[in-house]
Amino acid sequence: MKTFCNGIDIGGANIKVYRGKTEEAEIHYFPMWIEWKNLEDFMRNLDLKGKTGIVITAELSDAFSSKEEGVVYISSLAKKIFDEVFFMDLDGNLKKEIDNPLNFSASNWVASVKFLAETHDSFIFADMGSTTTDIIPVKEGRILASKTDFERLRKKELLYFGMLRTPSFFLMDDNVSSEFFSVTADVMRILGLIDEETYTCDTPDGRGRSVEECMQRFARQFCADRKELDEDFLRYKAMLIRDNMVRRVSEVFMEKKEEFGIDLVVGCGIGEIILRESAEKAGMNYISLEEKFGKFSEVFPAFAIANLVERHDCC
Repeated sequence: MKTFCNGIDIGGANIKVYRGKTEEAEIHYFPMWIEWKNLEDFMRNLDLKGKTGIVITAELSDAFSSKEEGVVYISSLAKKIFDEVFFMDLDGNLKKEIDNPLNFSASNWVASVKFLAETHDSFIFADMGSTTTDIIPVKEGRILASKTDFERLRKKELLYFGMLRTPSFFLMDDNVSSEFFSVTADVMRILGLIDEETYTCDTPDGRGRSVEECMQRFARQFCADRKELDEDFLRYKAMLIRDNMVRRVSEVFMEKKEEFGIDLVVGCGIGEIILRESAEKAGMNYISLEEKFGKFSEVFPAFAIANLVERHDCC
């Protein structure tokens, strides 16, 4: 599904880019809370030409005093840099101007769902990235999710864990240390679910991303080190975290299935392996956007808004 428009998903930890002309997908680790002053240079260096659609989720970063400030800051830079830019609001509208900043905050999932709703009628959209998991019910083309992250958290339409950046202790039932010793990226490396290249975020101790280094960090979560805990123990505990992620996602799938009568999950993101298993556990059908769109699954909101800009008459 080729488009010559570009798409950018500007998040708090990652900036995801779809280049329409060359059909390239890029994920750039960009910790907004540290790098926000360098955002203008970063966007200029992307060297994107032509129409560009943008969705914003980085407004929650503590680089900004409010969500409104974050949206205004990011959108102002984008308008300054790109040839012709369009933003998507929470109502699914593409606009050249930010008329109500809060209505453009955390809007990346809206682009994904609007794009998918053109070919699917009723489904649960699920996107597991490095940090969070979106679970968005759509019934007969109507988006049923809340608009704010606060409300989506309350309704389990936003689960605040993902494949890379989640502190390990958040997903453990044991009485373990709550120190920031390890993250889910360490767990996924131990289990062989990601490689070093996919481990794009910073490591908690500033060291490397080898399996052994991941095990050393994970061992500290139990107030121990590798001399005390063997590989079998650490792999077993890592598997429990994976199982917990699957259980928690599948429980939400089942809740939404019962509430809305939807039995189809459409999934994307680097956590598709978890989403697929969760759908199977919930007894639901699953469509993989990785199988359908390949590498664009990992930057799907950026890919989606590029296609929406291409096909709609924006004003």
